[in-house]
Amino acid sequence: MIHDLLQNLQTIIRDSSVDEKNIMQRLKNLLLEYEVTDHLAKDSKSLADLYTETLAGWQDNNETNNTIKTGFANLDKVIGGFSSGEFVVIGGRPAMGKTQLCVNLVLNIVLKQPVLYFTFDLSEYLLASRFISAITGIAVSKIIQHDLTNEEKKTVDLLAGSIHNPRIFLNDSCHNSVSALKTNCIKQIQENGIKVIIVDYLQMMSSNRYRNSRELEVSYISRELKSIARDHDVCVIATSQLSRSSEKRSMAAKPLLSDLRDSGAIEQDADKVIFIYRPEYYAIDVDEMGNSTAGLTELIVAKNRNGRLGTAHLQRNAEFTTFTDFVEPVNEFTFSPARLEEIGEKPF
Repeated sequence: MIHDLLQNLQTIIRDSSVDEKNIMQRLKNLLLEYEVTDHLAKDSKSLADLYTETLAGWQDNNETNNTIKTGFANLDKVIGGFSSGEFVVIGGRPAMGKTQLCVNLVLNIVLKQPVLYFTFDLSEYLLASRFISAITGIAVSKIIQHDLTNEEKKTVDLLAGSIHNPRIFLNDSCHNSVSALKTNCIKQIQENGIKVIIVDYLQMMSSNRYRNSRELEVSYISRELKSIARDHDVCVIATSQLSRSSEKRSMAAKPLLSDLRDSGAIEQDADKVIFIYRPEYYAIDVDEMGNSTAGLTELIVAKNRNGRLGTAHLQRNAEFTTFTDFVEPVNEFTFSPARLEEIGEKPF
């Protein structure tokens, strides 16, 4: 197949009867045709073989199966963790904490799996500051502005001497290009064994195709991220902005799948869709039971192709550096036995 591809490339390049623009278009069409043919060339497997492989996976321990735990017990309880080959979308309105959630997920996942993080919204320096903030608990604004106390400076200095983990890779150099991202992903997967890829965020990406239709362009980008996950057996997690549709329903309305911005293909392609929602952002100070919502963050699992739906609760700290599992309030109000007897003796 490679030999045929090289011959066809040479034939196109040597054709002096067409202009440069036509040659480029023919080359693009040929590479696209080759890519499609390459995918179709994958051998089929019998159900018996797949059953044997699946059974072997069940018998393996947690270190060798395809489950990637999020590190948040409340979320893992709902979704069971992420899986290799999955395309996961984390959606939310601006200022909900999507990037900080991803930073916390990376710090949890990297204990067992190498992670590649593409940032299109922040520079590598600003994203690295988010990681330092999450690890040290120091507000990210203080780190960026170099406004640290002597004690905080000591903490950051100690961190510099202890970070030797080569399993987190940050990248802001793809210039929003999906083709550049795909090339970089393949390189990192081959060289560093990357198992989880973060794309922050999807709507910041672009392609050379469908320039006249943003919906078709986002659909193409979504399919490409899905294909990276499937073809290379990695988990791709992409953050996504939501439209203002939810806030048109009500300022504090919880997001729906239809709120995913620019394309319905995101909802279709994603194996899991998780919305991040903070009640206190909308000045909701207490929940239905009268409990404080300070720091409460809801992760709403709106789509789960291979499991159940539900909501996981996390707690955000005051500095907005870390998320932890939310501990549900316990109602400690009880009647003493003497009081119960007293009530029982009174006629009503």
